[in-house]
Amino acid sequence: MDEVYMEVEQVRGGGGDLQALAPKAKLASDRVQAPAESAASSNGGFVTGDAGVGWHGKFDAVTAGVERRVQWQGEQVTGSADELESCDQEVRGRFRALQRRIPVRREQ
Repeated sequence: MDEVYMEVEQVRGGGGDLQALAPKAKLASDRVQAPAESAASSNGGFVTGDAGVGWHGKFDAVTAGVERRVQWQGEQVTGSADELESCDQEVRGRFRALQRRIPVRREQ
């Protein structure tokens, strides 16, 4: 019996996957930055030109927030795996101690 509560490495890997995914939120904002700036420079004096740049600024703030949140969630998942691994080790030791106290039935 290795794991009592969870497959620790799988959970830890999931936390790592979330942390690796986090920076990709920023890529969405980066993809629309150049088109927004191009539209603004091409449509100088029109509200629509500046609207794209303004929208991009707000979108950039949202994607940065998503990135921070997903990074934090990945850290939490990884941390919980670390804590439950320790708990598993303690429970495993207790089960083994109980097992040693139970007499072995011998077949005749």
